[in-house]
Amino acid sequence: MIDSIFMRRADALCVDAVAVSLRFRGLFAATRDVRERRLSVCATPFVLHAIAAVVLVGASGAASNAYAQSGAASAPNAQSAPNAQSAQNAPNALPLSGAAYRVAQEAYAAYARGDYAGAVARTREAIRQRPDLVSLRVLLANSLAAQRRYGEASRSLGDAIAQLGADPALTSRRKQIDALSVSTRAVAHGSRQQAGDPNALSGAALNAAQHAYKAYAAKDFAATVRYANDALALRPDLLRLHLLLIDASSAAGDDANAWAADLDAMKRFGDNDELRLRRGFIGSRLAPKSAAASYEARRQHDDARAALLARDAVSYAPDRVGYRMQLIDALFAANDLPAVEAAASAAIADFPADGASLMPLTLRGYALAAQGRASDADTDFARALKANHASERDQRVARTIIADVWIAAAEPQRALDLLAPLPTKSDDTDAAIALRRARARASLSHPVASSLDPLRRPIIECLLDEYGSSCYVYAADPGFAAARAAQKASAANDKAGALRDARDAVQAAPDDPQHRVQLINALAATGDKGDAREANDQARYMVNAGMLDALPDMTAAYVAQRAGNGRVAYERFTMADKAGALPPGATADAGYAAMHAHRNREAARYFERAVDASAAPSPDTESVATPTPTLTSTSTPAQLNDIRSAHADVTRNWGFNASLNYRGAGMQPGYASSPTPGTSNNWQGGVEAYWRPFGSLGERMFEVYARGYESFGVKNGGASGVDTLQATVGARAKPFTQIDAIVAFERIIPIGSRVNPDWLARLAYSGGFGTERRVDVPAWWTTRIYAETGAYLNAGSVYATTNVQMGRTFRMDSYSPKWTVFPYLVVGADYDSSVDHSIPLGAGVGISTRYWFRDSQYDAPRSYVDLSVQYRLKISGDDRARGVFFGAVFAY
Repeated sequence: MIDSIFMRRADALCVDAVAVSLRFRGLFAATRDVRERRLSVCATPFVLHAIAAVVLVGASGAASNAYAQSGAASAPNAQSAPNAQSAQNAPNALPLSGAAYRVAQEAYAAYARGDYAGAVARTREAIRQRPDLVSLRVLLANSLAAQRRYGEASRSLGDAIAQLGADPALTSRRKQIDALSVSTRAVAHGSRQQAGDPNALSGAALNAAQHAYKAYAAKDFAATVRYANDALALRPDLLRLHLLLIDASSAAGDDANAWAADLDAMKRFGDNDELRLRRGFIGSRLAPKSAAASYEARRQHDDARAALLARDAVSYAPDRVGYRMQLIDALFAANDLPAVEAAASAAIADFPADGASLMPLTLRGYALAAQGRASDADTDFARALKANHASERDQRVARTIIADVWIAAAEPQRALDLLAPLPTKSDDTDAAIALRRARARASLSHPVASSLDPLRRPIIECLLDEYGSSCYVYAADPGFAAARAAQKASAANDKAGALRDARDAVQAAPDDPQHRVQLINALAATGDKGDAREANDQARYMVNAGMLDALPDMTAAYVAQRAGNGRVAYERFTMADKAGALPPGATADAGYAAMHAHRNREAARYFERAVDASAAPSPDTESVATPTPTLTSTSTPAQLNDIRSAHADVTRNWGFNASLNYRGAGMQPGYASSPTPGTSNNWQGGVEAYWRPFGSLGERMFEVYARGYESFGVKNGGASGVDTLQATVGARAKPFTQIDAIVAFERIIPIGSRVNPDWLARLAYSGGFGTERRVDVPAWWTTRIYAETGAYLNAGSVYATTNVQMGRTFRMDSYSPKWTVFPYLVVGADYDSSVDHSIPLGAGVGISTRYWFRDSQYDAPRSYVDLSVQYRLKISGDDRARGVFFGAVFAY
């Protein structure tokens, strides 16, 4: 910041945007350098989560009827299995953490690999640490049941019910395990024949069955299967032999044969509870394999095979909504709309509850509309819109899909009415809803009916693990695959790949602002200056093309900031604030936007809210070396200090300063100084008051000022004392945001007898780094560069001065964190056409010390006292280049 002769402000601290929430971390610059920060927002999915977790598919053999329509914030990695963290299903349960989390993870891993004894031991330890989690109690019961310890499994659930209450997951699991226990005991005792039993075995069949039961009791399940098949070949009419074969095949790990045996028994005897119980257990183990094979077929673009395998998964586990959604997705990919309709119809029939049927109804309606059956589609949509028990997120994405259909049908007003009740939720649905509203408004004037674009069908992203399928439903997005690839590349720190994929996403859906936001993020992340300029260009394009209307207000605000449009950014932040969508961590960015829009009062209020949200003690009352709470998990004490500095700036409308210099021209840029032609090696002192008629102008500045000034102790018999007293009135401005240059024009009014009236035009520049007081480190390197030139219009003389100071600044925390000391090397030069035409050039050493004060809860220190002394050796020119130089400044 410019530390100039024109006294822009005494507290000219660097203003950097504080990081806002994790969702918008590093999104766009909210400071003078709007090109420095990068977008880091990624769209999160609209979720229909139907994961078949281990706690729901345990060894009890019964598949749960429950599935989750989750509000997950983002899709999990496709390779991640359900784990201890995801399995916490108690509504008020605290998250697993620490040792309990690690032990629970080990328990789930042991169960997954079939180490049921290890799973029991680890689950017991996890329960000891966290006895309040239902999911761990169910895992223990499943692990015991997998070892056929049904009695212990039932008792463990009974204990859980007594301690935690009659949770449905506990009571239903206990009922299922008890039923399986009864059934398997009956099968195991099937060798006992009652007198007069019409189904009694005899001969070879009896011999084979007896060997089968003996092998089963000895847990020799392979032999059991062999003997059971021999017995069934002779007596296929006995259900108990079929059940024995099913149980033995399942226990031997041969799920395919167990499934086939169950289906064969069902054909012979019809379905019953015993067969359904076993089929549910076996199918829950077969379904994930078929689902994984279907997923792989989709990756290889073999849509027909993918659909066939997805149908297998549905047949194995018909009560898993995730497999239904995977099947619908495969059929959509094959563009088999009648089959989509049929699969969705089956899901609707099997899951009549409105919470479960919402997405099948919506997707069937879409398929009907794509086949030109608008009336039938509207019937499904009407039912879907009444599914009030579905999650709010799923209801919002369903409306988004329906809006796509109605916009394509040239009914934009209907789409707008459909979306009207949906407020901003600051979640992943906001952007899609905003885009549909923008498209609908754009087509109001010229509605044109069109067929549904196959590339704009709803997207179902299914992620698989060994336990089941999790399918995430998104509104139509032709750039989805590329955007997802960009997101994954960014997570892997593959910046080139993320940029390439982000460009592909924009090319696929050029009207989707979310993809342009992602492209801006990828461009800014490379660290290349050319890419940074392109990111700014993309942001400006979005503003000029009206694309902000299709973004949530918060995102639009950051895009506008990136584009350097402070007014639009401020308006969008304000809209988000009024809608309750401005998180506390974003109030600082809103303040910077207001500051750049020259709305100083509003900026001050936002900065005050940001400071309040930080919960930090009032800085500078304690050592700044002590860490303080920050606005967000990514903010720093320095960022908080910048916010307080910005608040001090937007609330400053006037100030004054006084200076005393000895041969100090240019050493302490200008505080109340007026260079007097023809004088040198003298003392100079003065006082200045300034006023900002327009208040703070952000990175620009305009001030008017009045100054009183005189020289004394002038050598060689020059004018001195009261004879040199002069008054000055003038105006100065900083016209550029990125260049620290100030121009001024002032009138010199003589008071002393040796002062001539004149007009003075001045130009100054300052730069460097490390020039402001820092709170994040105790010492830092500093370089100050200052140059000034001026012309007296009446006298016809010209002057110039420049110096460069390089050293290290130390904060004197042992005394006060407000005190800094700056020892440095200095090179300086001067020129005065009224003295001679030489350019005195000198170099030497110097030291400056500064004490800051007038800080408050919301303001960084607004005033300071500064003392500087230098000694220079002459390099060239006359004796003005060497000797002692001194300066003192009081800035208020």
